[in-house]
Amino acid sequence: MRLSAAVWPVAVTFGLGAAGLCVPGPVGDVAAFVWLGLFPGLALARLLLPAAANSTRWTLGVALAPLTSAVAGWALLAGGQPLPTAARLVAIGGWFLFAGGEARALTRREPAPADAPGDRAVWGWALAAAAFVALPGLLNAWTRVRSDSWVHAGIVWEIAERGIPPQDPRFAGLSLNYVWFYNLFLALLGALRPTSSPFTYMVVANACWAGLLVWLGWQLAWALWGERAAARPALPLLLTGLNAGTLLLWPLWFLRALAGEVRGAAEVRRILAGTHWDRVDVMRQLCAPFAWMVNSWDKFLLGTALGYAYLLLLLSLWAGARWLGAGAAGRGPQPPSWRWLLVAFAAAAGMMLFHSVVGLSAIPVGVGACLLLSLLASREPRLGPPGRPLWLAGALLAGLAVTWPYFRAISRGWSPDRSGVQHQFLHLGWPMAWTLVTACGLAALAAWPGVRRAFEEYRVAGAWLACWALGMTLFALVVHLPEDNETKFVWQVFAPLAVLGGPGLPALVGAWRRRLGRAASTALAVVAFVLPSALLLFGFVHDPSGATAPETLRAPGEPALYAWVRERTPVNAVFTDHSSRDVLLVEGRRRLLAGTPYAPERAAFPRAALLRRRAVEADLYGAATDLAGDAACLDSLGAPAYVLYRAADFAGAEPWRALEADSARFERVYAAGDYRVYRRKS
Repeated sequence: MRLSAAVWPVAVTFGLGAAGLCVPGPVGDVAAFVWLGLFPGLALARLLLPAAANSTRWTLGVALAPLTSAVAGWALLAGGQPLPTAARLVAIGGWFLFAGGEARALTRREPAPADAPGDRAVWGWALAAAAFVALPGLLNAWTRVRSDSWVHAGIVWEIAERGIPPQDPRFAGLSLNYVWFYNLFLALLGALRPTSSPFTYMVVANACWAGLLVWLGWQLAWALWGERAAARPALPLLLTGLNAGTLLLWPLWFLRALAGEVRGAAEVRRILAGTHWDRVDVMRQLCAPFAWMVNSWDKFLLGTALGYAYLLLLLSLWAGARWLGAGAAGRGPQPPSWRWLLVAFAAAAGMMLFHSVVGLSAIPVGVGACLLLSLLASREPRLGPPGRPLWLAGALLAGLAVTWPYFRAISRGWSPDRSGVQHQFLHLGWPMAWTLVTACGLAALAAWPGVRRAFEEYRVAGAWLACWALGMTLFALVVHLPEDNETKFVWQVFAPLAVLGGPGLPALVGAWRRRLGRAASTALAVVAFVLPSALLLFGFVHDPSGATAPETLRAPGEPALYAWVRERTPVNAVFTDHSSRDVLLVEGRRRLLAGTPYAPERAAFPRAALLRRRAVEADLYGAATDLAGDAACLDSLGAPAYVLYRAADFAGAEPWRALEADSARFERVYAAGDYRVYRRKS
């Protein structure tokens, strides 16, 4: 029985991998995820922590798998291997290393006191979180492709079709000024099954990572408290505690009826008319009025690297907690393993590779927390040796150092002389303070007893995490990013508070019950924690936007056009499309002259070049009075250039007639239905 208990995870994952190779359609795509989403990370976890308990090693392995696969794939691509070959080598190599390591220790290991045990409650919360994330993607196709998911899919095809380092497919000729290891991971997955869709892997990855979020929270909470009674409550708080209770503040929106250009009943009607509970925009109603939009589930319901970067953040906190140990008055001082420094190093490097906003905030804050703890330990011996936090700081900085060339490469385009973006990075404003208070207030109340307990009992890991939360709060208050992207810091403040809140959440709910009675306290808990998630799920499942969105709506003849673009145009072709459409990024897998309506602040588009390209588009789709200048701009790309016209855009006008007449510069290469494509002659 003990042998079979150790064998069945290996057998199940191998069965999934085999199905991913043989079963056609989305089912096979889902099963194939294990080849790169599990096996390479589990192999690395065996090397890093060979003696760890199964739950510890599997949590670490699943957390490291995308990072391991992407880095190994990048190395093979840099060595000259094509993408499909690199994907297969990483997958097969990961499987053999994983299976070989498991075969050497088939009997189950008893967990050490510092290892978190398996727990049915953890499994329940993990499965519930994964299902919550997967349901919208299964029931509403629009949620699979909306917002950033579409652009990230375009970058995936950029890597799959044209390699690394990628250009920005929205702006042909421009090196991508954004992190792209997440897209490389998806491109490697897609290379295993050429008929698969990156949107499928986005949903599968998000569901997997939502479940992993629970397990990382459990591991971190156990490293702090070492008891189920304190660790279990941290899990529901981590999943539902952000913005808990802010629905009770929703009537504050009506304060706008007291000031502004429109007041009174007219403003009340406008507020009510603009409130949508049946679509994705419900996220904006679940925050406090006048606060930034933040949500616990948002980045796990979207195809973006941020959700995985948050997991690496939790991984770095877990590694730090394991390295620092429980403390003298906790479970007794635990001899730290230097291997946890390697985990902290990998987590820091992964944050920088997958989402540098998280890395460049979490790493300095982590180092600052280490320095503060070292100072406290020099005055209080029961907090452990002062040098131990400094080793952790060194591991975090090493992770930053090895990824610095990559960060420099993707950030070079943000210089003001190229992008024209002038930005003040230090700024103190009331919106962030209000957002932190309202979004993290309930979690902070629950965390306070845990913070006191950590310092009173000299729990080193708990004290360090409290210092970390304080540092992240100060960082969030003073650092300002382009397009208000500092809102990403709110979850980073909330997560450690949720873990510290494990001991305090039952006491907080108990206080409600004593003061309000059972019925009222239950209603309050439902409104604070359950109702926001239920409304969010309803909005995502019901959202009708897919019926009219350009990502999902297809006019007659449009699919045939995109098939022609994919099959009959050079892989390095550049297209011009009216109204800055970006559909061709995914459906045609081709770059665009200017496929974005946004300013340079969005992705460091060169301001002068962006204005020039928009002028070219305005002329091509308007009066067409400067075809010589337009052709010169297209020629400067150094790639085959195409101009796409959709008759429905012009209400009877025919701007393509100018290109028809200028046969010396342009030739028609496609005409079917309402669509015409012209190629710039060499």
